Amino acid sequence: MSKLRIAIWSVGLLLGFILLTKSCTTVDASHEGIKVSKIGSDRGANDIENVTGWIFYNPLTSFIEQYPTFTQTKDFEPFTVSAKGGTLFKIDPTLNYHLVKGQGANVYRKYRKELPEIEDNILRTIVYNSYRDVANTFTPDSLVNNRVGFEELVESKLRKALTDDGFAFENITSNLTPPESLQAMIDAKNTAVQNALRLNNQVAAEKASAEIAVTKASGLARAKIIEAEAEARANELKQKTLTPLLIQQQWIAKWNGSLPTTQLGTSSSTMIQLPIK
Repeated sequence: MSKLRIAIWSVGLLLGFILLTKSCTTVDASHEGIKVSKIGSDRGANDIENVTGWIFYNPLTSFIEQYPTFTQTKDFEPFTVSAKGGTLFKIDPTLNYHLVKGQGANVYRKYRKELPEIEDNILRTIVYNSYRDVANTFTPDSLVNNRVGFEELVESKLRKALTDDGFAFENITSNLTPPESLQAMIDAKNTAVQNALRLNNQVAAEKASAEIAVTKASGLARAKIIEAEAEARANELKQKTLTPLLIQQQWIAKWNGSLPTTQLGTSSSTMIQLPIK
């Protein structure tokens, strides 16, 4: 075999190997593959085939598009939305979502774009419109003070819009930021409310303490009155029972038999005077 023929075979084998590598790919379980035809006026819009595993195709007439089916996290550039009255709020959203299995072909038919381009254009528009529409139903104060309700409404709109496009909503972080001037006004208002509540609580506590003191004082005064009334009653009973005869009998009962005397010269006399019957 001549050197020229060997060279031709070598080039042919090389080209065949290159063609083989270019016409073979694999789609793993975490992705959804679709085989798209390049032939025809619709350029594959109606000729799409879902494929998995090892795929052989003619790169001159078709190509393989792959969409991941696991969770995707997209951090969008910040944007502003307006509440009622035109007050602007900053939104810096981060979206978690995934492609619904079996929807890859529909997504490609609808947008004919790779996923990064779909995120930067289609999904960003969906996210922006959801925040814009919901924010317009809130006043500035209610938007700041009811962020949970605001985000629940946004998530509801996102869930429906993404489902219509073949995606499943997981969660989103809004990072809602009001204007500095509005935040300062709200902070001042909240501080005033908190101070008023604290003063009300302090007044209530002092009133309760005063009522307790009055109750204690009333109890002590009542106790003293009862004690005085009892003592007066006892003294009254004593006065009624201590007759002269009873006093003399008590004295005799305690007498030890000695006669008290007084010295008046040489005479003596007793101090006892018996009652005359």
